[in-house]
Amino acid sequence: MKFRPSPETFRVEEIPLFEPAGHGSHAYLLVRRALMGTPHLLGLLRRGLRVPEEEIGCAGMKDRDAVAVQTFSVPAHLASRAEALLAEAGAEVLEVRLHPHKLRTGKLRGNRFEVKILLEGSEEAPRLAEAAARVEREGFANAFGPQRFADRSGLEEGRRLFLGLCPQGPFRRARFLVSVYQALLFNEWLELRRERGFWPGPVAGDVMKRHDSGGEFVAETVDGEILSRVQRLEVSPAGPLFGRKMTRAASEAAALEEEVLRRHGLSPGSLAQVRVPGARRPLRLPVGSLRVSVEGDHARLAFTLPPGAYASVLLAELGVRLLPP
Repeated sequence: MKFRPSPETFRVEEIPLFEPAGHGSHAYLLVRRALMGTPHLLGLLRRGLRVPEEEIGCAGMKDRDAVAVQTFSVPAHLASRAEALLAEAGAEVLEVRLHPHKLRTGKLRGNRFEVKILLEGSEEAPRLAEAAARVEREGFANAFGPQRFADRSGLEEGRRLFLGLCPQGPFRRARFLVSVYQALLFNEWLELRRERGFWPGPVAGDVMKRHDSGGEFVAETVDGEILSRVQRLEVSPAGPLFGRKMTRAASEAAALEEEVLRRHGLSPGSLAQVRVPGARRPLRLPVGSLRVSVEGDHARLAFTLPPGAYASVLLAELGVRLLPP
C-alpha cells in the first residue's frame, strides 16, 4: 500500500473548538487552499499586512501537499486586505467572521482527514481492514511525524533555545524550534518504551492521561483497575514534552524519562532553567470515525484526529508506505 500526498489524494479540514462570536477586534478567515503550507501563508499575511507575527493567529500547521481548510485570524481592520492577499495567492476565503480574541495555537477540536491510497495487490484490502480494526481497538502511537523534523539543521538551535543559552529571536520561529527539540525527546521516549516492552504500558509511576477529558494522574502502582482502563483505551501513559512545570513521573517511569535526558547530556535538574513550562502528551491515541472504502486499486480512508496528531503516523501503523510528494 502506498500513499503520495497531493491535493488529489489528501484533504484535511480543521474542526473548530468554538464558533466566532460575530463581533470583536479580530477577524477569523476560513481559508481553503492547495499546495501552500501554513508557514507560507503566515509569512504572506505578515509581510502584506505589515504587522508583527504575534498579531496573526492560527490553530495549527497544515500540510502543503493537500487540500487544506483552516482558519487564520488578523486584526479586524485589516480583514479586507488579508482577504485580497489570500485571493491573490490563489487561496479561497470561504467566510470572514469577527471574534474578541486572536486565534491561538491548539484551539481546535481536531482535524478531519480524507486520504486516497494505492493498493498493489488483492491481499492488501483485507490487510488494511484488519489493521484498521486493530487501530480502532487499541489506538495508535502518538509519535511526531517526519514532517516535524523536515529541517534537522534547526535541532541544535532548538536545544540551545530550550535551555536558554541563546537569544530568542523571532517569536514564532523560536517557539517552533523549541517544540521540535521537545518532539525529538518525546519520540525517543516512545521508542524506548517499545524497546523495553512497556507498550502500551503502564509502569509504576507513569503519568496517566484520560482520553475523554485530558485529566492527568500518577499511577503509583500498576493494579488490575489501571490495566483494565488501559485495555479499554480510557487512559494511556503520557510522555514528557520536557519543561520546568510539567507533571513529574515517579519511580520506574521517572527512570525511563531520565534515561532519555541523559542521552542529551541533561538531567531532571536541567529542567529548572528551560524557557518552556512543558506538558504531557499521551503515548497513543484513539482514532475517531475511521472508515475504509475500496474502489478498484485504491482505498479511501476517512478519520478524525485530535490536535497535534499526525495522519502520516497513523498511515504508517496501518501498513501504508509513505512516498515523497
